[in-house]
Amino acid sequence: METQKKQLRALLLQQRRTMPMEKKQLIDRQICRYVLESPEYQRANVLFAYWSTAEEIDTHAILADAWKHGKCVCVPKCLRGHRMIARRIDSEADLTEQTFGIPEPGAQCMEIAPEDIDLCLVPALACDASGARLGYGGGFYDRFLPQTTGTRMVLCAQERLLPEIPIEKHDMHCDCIVTENEVMRVHEK
Repeated sequence: METQKKQLRALLLQQRRTMPMEKKQLIDRQICRYVLESPEYQRANVLFAYWSTAEEIDTHAILADAWKHGKCVCVPKCLRGHRMIARRIDSEADLTEQTFGIPEPGAQCMEIAPEDIDLCLVPALACDASGARLGYGGGFYDRFLPQTTGTRMVLCAQERLLPEIPIEKHDMHCDCIVTENEVMRVHEK
């Protein structure tokens, strides 16, 4: 199973790297719009989101909107043992550390308890209609998500919404899938 996932990751990473920038920006804007209009986002007081890299679905406009509307914004801080915690940030200036080349909140940022999180924006290389997601292989989200009762919203380009994702028993499913074409609430299927 792990070999199959590794091969799929390599293929999807290559596809993502070669996507034309104009197409990516269009996808990002539409996904952002769907997230901001969603009742899950509107209701959320505490938002846990990833600080997107250049190739991931862009979360920066979502985070800016959350700050503008007084939401508590927290992002991952990676720890040893492929674990992560949520730390509150009030602006990009709070991102003073890095793991895997990804900006992270510094030690000055307050840890937010997972049970206080209302909405988790989850990155994915791909997902399927059941809410199964293919991440980057570190298992960080699979270890973190069970700690929160917040809605798990995965952001994924439509072309990477696959018929089926190979999963293992520890892989966490998401409640909601947002592509540039639709918002799918898995529990409504």
